[in-house]
Amino acid sequence: MGSAGSPGSAGGAGSPGSAASPAGPGSPHSTRRGWNWRRPPYLVRALVKLAATLLAISVVVFGLTALAGNPAHDILGMDATQSQLAAFTAANHLNQPVVVRYLHWLAGVLHGDFGQSYVSGGSVWALIEPRLGRSLLLILFSWLLMVVVSVPAGLLAGVRLRGRADVAATLVTLSIAAFPEFVIGMVLIIVFAVNLKVLPVDSTAVSQGGLFDSLSSYVLPAVTIALGSIPYIVRLMRANARDVASHSYVRSAVLRGISEPALSVRHILPNAAPPVVTALGLQLASLVGGVIVAETLFSFPGIGQLLVQSAASRDAPVVETLTLMIGAAFVIINLLSDALVIMLTPKLRDAGR
Repeated sequence: MGSAGSPGSAGGAGSPGSAASPAGPGSPHSTRRGWNWRRPPYLVRALVKLAATLLAISVVVFGLTALAGNPAHDILGMDATQSQLAAFTAANHLNQPVVVRYLHWLAGVLHGDFGQSYVSGGSVWALIEPRLGRSLLLILFSWLLMVVVSVPAGLLAGVRLRGRADVAATLVTLSIAAFPEFVIGMVLIIVFAVNLKVLPVDSTAVSQGGLFDSLSSYVLPAVTIALGSIPYIVRLMRANARDVASHSYVRSAVLRGISEPALSVRHILPNAAPPVVTALGLQLASLVGGVIVAETLFSFPGIGQLLVQSAASRDAPVVETLTLMIGAAFVIINLLSDALVIMLTPKLRDAGR
């Protein structure tokens, strides 16, 4: 046994290495405790990626609307005079080069000014604001429904591989995945609104009260959106649960007499969750785009319906703003889901330190 004053002793009070090691650059304590100086570059890269993606989206969207030409005839009608067309073109800066118009629009966006609607003449944000809350609530309902249904169903199917639950989950998810979203919505309308008459056909009542009034008007659109993503999450959860269940520590837990519910919740679900969390984040981002179909089908007064109406009437400022907002939501949700997976996965978390 080494002496207390030996330089090689780990507990030596006089050893200079033992006193300096906790604060040394190569010490585990400097990377696992205190501030990690490798984190800011990752955050900076994420922010740069976000800014670059949004800039690319803005360029593409503005370029596509500019390629469509001057919307003066579509906005004012075919009976508009040349003086009216010229006044409309000048008022909306449509006689300026595309690059100048883009930079002017981008500068306004950066200052919170999204411009004026060609159709109503009012502020673009004034059109979006009352609809935004309804769409966000619809997306939240759809995502929660997707999580509540798909994660337990996939976990049960993976644990009871080739059992009745597995066969039923496989058949149901394959049947749902075979149909596009608008067909699912039409079937739901026929069954629950037309035949059973338990839910409204359209969701226009949502705009006649508060945000949480007429909650029944959210049901069919939310179910339609959720059913488009449930099959994928169920299959992914089933595959991950089956893989985790084949590990030796799970078989050892079974031999110790742990019940199936406890085994599923304590051992299988935590280890099968990280890929599913990533998928749930991606699906949440895709739901932002999925509301367009559902809101149009059910006449839901949200931003998806406004986007379709504005595109049909060639109201470019509204289309540009809504597309940029949807793209921003998609990118931000993806970045947040990646960060959550890193937090939940020890290997990835340690690699980022």
